[in-house]
Amino acid sequence: MKEDDREILPVELLTPLTAEFYPDDSGFDYEEEADGTEYLEGEDLAQYEEIIQKMVDKENSYGSVEGKTCNLMDYFHGSSSVREKVRQAEVSVKNVDGVLYGCTTLQLKEYLDTQELHELCEYITGQYSDGWGEGFEQREIPVEGGCLYVHFWQGQEQKFQQRTAALKTTEKAPYPKKPKLKLLGHDGNIYSILADARRRLINQGQADQAEEMFRKVQKSGDYYQALGIISQYVETELSVPAGEEKGPKVSREKEKNRKEKGESR
Repeated sequence: MKEDDREILPVELLTPLTAEFYPDDSGFDYEEEADGTEYLEGEDLAQYEEIIQKMVDKENSYGSVEGKTCNLMDYFHGSSSVREKVRQAEVSVKNVDGVLYGCTTLQLKEYLDTQELHELCEYITGQYSDGWGEGFEQREIPVEGGCLYVHFWQGQEQKFQQRTAALKTTEKAPYPKKPKLKLLGHDGNIYSILADARRRLINQGQADQAEEMFRKVQKSGDYYQALGIISQYVETELSVPAGEEKGPKVSREKEKNRKEKGESR
């Protein structure tokens, strides 16, 4: 999997997990709320990671060819661009800093743009609600002292966190260097510059920074402010070199252009 001769890393979409724990002596009744029921969140569920993952693996095997795990993209009927870019979407659980999350790992042919990613997240939310997740949350997961019923779906306002699978590590990864981007060649087109900057950040494993930059640029007041924001995330001709006094070069460039316009009047 390559884009511009760079390996495309798997992308993990993390969502909150919740569960109910029913003690062995609870006298659990599907029709009534059982006494002693405990409601658990991701931090509580971290201790059950291996057991829950085994049940996820079992769920992924239902209806699949032996040895092949469930691929949610087999049931995706949305945009052709998403279908072409996403080879596989596999559900699992991930422990991140002691919190257990639901996780759909994307194997990509090309990186998704913001609109495509939003569409895919909407689809995964639907799978967690009425498809894959609906079946899974009915599976009884035996644990010491009782059983769990685990929920991937957390309502319509499902919150996704995006990260590259390459950043899985027991220690925090050092903050990566800014990718370099030349403004020359974009003909001053801010949308072209933004798209290029976003792609370079994602290729370098900084998907969260790419989305943060995108949101800030969308809210920016003008062209120069947008350029200044982009230059904070990628190294451009306008970026402030390390050790220099802070103060965006783009402001000086803007002032220069204003003066030139004034002199030409």
